[in-house]
Amino acid sequence: MISRLFGMRLPLAIFILTILSFTITGTTIIHLTLINNMTDENWLCLKTEFIKINFPKTWYVEKGSIDRNGKIFMISLFSEDFKAIVHFAFYSEMATQNFIKSNNITHISLIPNLDVQEIYNWTRSQRNANATLHIVEIRFDLLEFIENWAKYHGYEIHCLVINIENAFVMDNILYNTKGLFISSIVNQRLIKIIFYGEENSWNKNQENFKKILNSLEISMSVWPV
Repeated sequence: MISRLFGMRLPLAIFILTILSFTITGTTIIHLTLINNMTDENWLCLKTEFIKINFPKTWYVEKGSIDRNGKIFMISLFSEDFKAIVHFAFYSEMATQNFIKSNNITHISLIPNLDVQEIYNWTRSQRNANATLHIVEIRFDLLEFIENWAKYHGYEIHCLVINIENAFVMDNILYNTKGLFISSIVNQRLIKIIFYGEENSWNKNQENFKKILNSLEISMSVWPV
């Protein structure tokens, strides 16, 4: 997978790695993990110490953690064409406090804005200086799904949907990217969820994203403090 990821011409590969570096400041690429737990003929199951999550068997997964001013555990799921990513970051209580303090965050609702601004700044500086950021209204069906998911688990969430117009150029064609950014604090521990990618792939993979999110199980008793 590593050769394929870095060998691909689509600049979204760099976007993917950038999302990871933005989410966990100062980390390197997390290690690749092979999964062989099948839920059915089309989906696999990833189980860790405190997380269980399903994803399409044609997708790819990276997982890892960093222990610096608190522990942060990460899972990134890549679509089969590497044009979309579903990224999760789970912060310990100490890591949450340090993240909020270091970024001068006065309210959890500001976290998606912070991630969006960093990605947009990087897009303009590294991909296309003429890229344009649009905050867009989340589609009703997707919004309803996210709200029902959060209500079921008892989470207070904050989310933001963006479109970056003319985000990158490939073969003299301009492409847009789209992203959904979700944050929540559960028992004083931060969860960040990013669903991001090239616009057509993002739209195509919405149902996969819903199934992935619906499958997420967290064992609160063993989530690092």
